[in-house]
Amino acid sequence: MIILLYGEDTFRSRQKLLEIIKEYSAKHQTGLSLARFNEERLDFDEVKNKIEAVSMFDEKKLIVLENVFGNKDFQDDFLQCVKKNKLKENQDIIIVILHEGKLAVSRFKTKLSMLEEFAPLKGAALINWVKQEVVKNKAQINQGAINKLIVYIGNDLWRFSSEINKLANYKFNSVINEEDVDLLVKAKLDTNIFKTLDALAQRDKKTAFRLLREHLTQGENELYLFSMFVYQLRNLIKLKDLIEKGAPFYSLAKKSGLHPFVVRKSSEQIRNFSFEQLKKIYKYLLEIEIKLKTGRINGRTALDLLVAEI
Repeated sequence: MIILLYGEDTFRSRQKLLEIIKEYSAKHQTGLSLARFNEERLDFDEVKNKIEAVSMFDEKKLIVLENVFGNKDFQDDFLQCVKKNKLKENQDIIIVILHEGKLAVSRFKTKLSMLEEFAPLKGAALINWVKQEVVKNKAQINQGAINKLIVYIGNDLWRFSSEINKLANYKFNSVINEEDVDLLVKAKLDTNIFKTLDALAQRDKKTAFRLLREHLTQGENELYLFSMFVYQLRNLIKLKDLIEKGAPFYSLAKKSGLHPFVVRKSSEQIRNFSFEQLKKIYKYLLEIEIKLKTGRINGRTALDLLVAEI
């Protein structure tokens, strides 16, 4: 039996691999028929010998190959071995191939018993994953905190897992909310978002529309993009208020609680808006957000309205 786990979401593919190994180890506790090979420790003859050797124990073999298909010679030799030993139909030898990243599978798809692609999560699938991860950590979270986590982190599940664990320990026996996320989680700084906002700040709507389309073409979630713009408008208002109250530039990061990079990039955008303009735009965006979340408009329309208003 040959199982292929592949895709850009390395967190879930690794979790799946660990589940397979754990299930196998529970049934075959000697561990003597389990072997793991990776790109740093790769010798086809050693893998071949492990596959073809007669087992001294009455148990199935589990052979794990991690990120080995970057080596074309190994891939060619391995596929010949698969054909020769009829490994696809062999239920006594389980070979799990883990490939972290994109992979063209058409060449050897017919030689596989099973394959599963782990593409980056987005939209409802990402939200559901976050909820499940929170439950695993024996915690509770409100929807606002989930939305903010997605804005701050994107879809990096490795970081999500770490941050959720941290939040769950902090809010033991109580619900994780937006303030907790602001306190404990640093925002993912997306420079492309700032480029789009720079265009909006300069009233260059043609460039802003083009950059937005690029974001969407790259697979970014519309709600994530809209939430990121709302988040940044909130930052601009916070910083503009501090500046008008006479706060020196060097103190802005500390007083606002924002990352110095965010402060530096935001200070360039603030010059294009008055405090009243920022508040008016922010209020308008909140009205659009309500319509978006209640299904009265779709994500693309919300983004178009955002650009049109600014």
